[in-house]
Amino acid sequence: MQASKDLRSPIDRNAVVRLIDEHRPDWSLQQAFYLDPGIFALERELWFPRQWVIVAHASEIPEKGRYILRQLFDEEIIVVRFGDGEDDIAAYYNVCTHRGSRLCTRDGRGRLLVCPYHAWSFRLTGELQTTRDLPEGVDPEALGLHKVPMKVVGGLVLCGLAAESLPDIEPAAEGLIEGLREHGVASARIVARKNYLTKANWKLVLENFLECYHCRPAHPEYFRVNGHVKVTAMRDADKAVEWQEEIDQWHSVIGDAEFNKGAWEAGDLDTMPFAMHRKPIGSGRLTLSDDGRPVSSLMGGRKAYDGGESGFRIGRLSFLSAPNDYLTMFQMVPRSANETDVILTWLVDKDADVDVDAEKIAWMWDVTTVQDKKITEDNADGIASRAYRPGPYTPLESQTAFFVETYLSQMRTLITGERGEAKAEWTAPAQLFASPKAACSTPRR
Repeated sequence: MQASKDLRSPIDRNAVVRLIDEHRPDWSLQQAFYLDPGIFALERELWFPRQWVIVAHASEIPEKGRYILRQLFDEEIIVVRFGDGEDDIAAYYNVCTHRGSRLCTRDGRGRLLVCPYHAWSFRLTGELQTTRDLPEGVDPEALGLHKVPMKVVGGLVLCGLAAESLPDIEPAAEGLIEGLREHGVASARIVARKNYLTKANWKLVLENFLECYHCRPAHPEYFRVNGHVKVTAMRDADKAVEWQEEIDQWHSVIGDAEFNKGAWEAGDLDTMPFAMHRKPIGSGRLTLSDDGRPVSSLMGGRKAYDGGESGFRIGRLSFLSAPNDYLTMFQMVPRSANETDVILTWLVDKDADVDVDAEKIAWMWDVTTVQDKKITEDNADGIASRAYRPGPYTPLESQTAFFVETYLSQMRTLITGERGEAKAEWTAPAQLFASPKAACSTPRR
């Protein structure tokens, strides 16, 4: 598999740089960035190794010896709990160091990780256990499993491809841990998971996810449930006033301390981006369900519903939605130039009723993601036409436009080694989020 990657004809990097330099700010990308397998291969070599992503929730490996297989971009990895401590988790490439076989073929549990090919075994901490058949002079310590960079943040297991390429994750861990704790993320359990394989480039998937301009025509259920669409899905001064009144009313109920929570870090090649914001759901709803009524028990030690939702951005490809009684975890996994796994996982408090209704919990984001899959695939089909030309982003797509500018700037730096001038950062509309911390950003130097 790896050899076939290496044998591909290399793309003309100078041509990619020219495409980047020809880009018109605040317009969509040129066709090649959405279709060309060569550009995807370049992203796999340069951009993907710079990304921390969520690969699992800690509850999936609840006790020592439990291990699961997960996809990390186009690599399969093993995530294993090697001890009894909360963070005693490690990740390895699923490759035996004897002759390169897949070490594990399914999720499981055991004292050792044993290769099915020649029965070489490895400790849960990665060291080679089998030494009897080693040729003389071979150092067993040099044959331990290949580690994958890993960090547990509030119950979320984050991994990256290469330690030497990854940005600093510690500011994100420090900036998000309190918010994750207050929503009970570490003490949650999974009730449902779905993969919405989307036949579109990962950038189209992310561009769609980062804007709500499409919510009014494409998402009637989401539009009905969420009050913020008054400012994110339309430009209507009267609706904006209505939304501000809802925010002010919510503020008066929850108080200053809760209202002012938030975090924002745009990130760059050296620092992992992250964000946390809070806002009211709106229309008196207690949670993000069809009728606005609770669908599970309160999380994070809360004593009452406050009608709010927290949103977390964790790196560039992972997100979390958190009303008071459940969590939705989003993983965007690029698979090829025209395929992306969009994986949604729903979690509730570990002590919630065992017969909790998973369909009611998943309802809003399930119906919304099915719709997103359709409109994004239609978007991809249109971009494949000879008639496609980049189009302008509207003011309601400003976060999407900022992502595109960031992506191009980083790709240019990674290809050429030249760091360009710092670009103006995207600033969230002040009326969107309740938290002032999430509605502003400080330009990086």
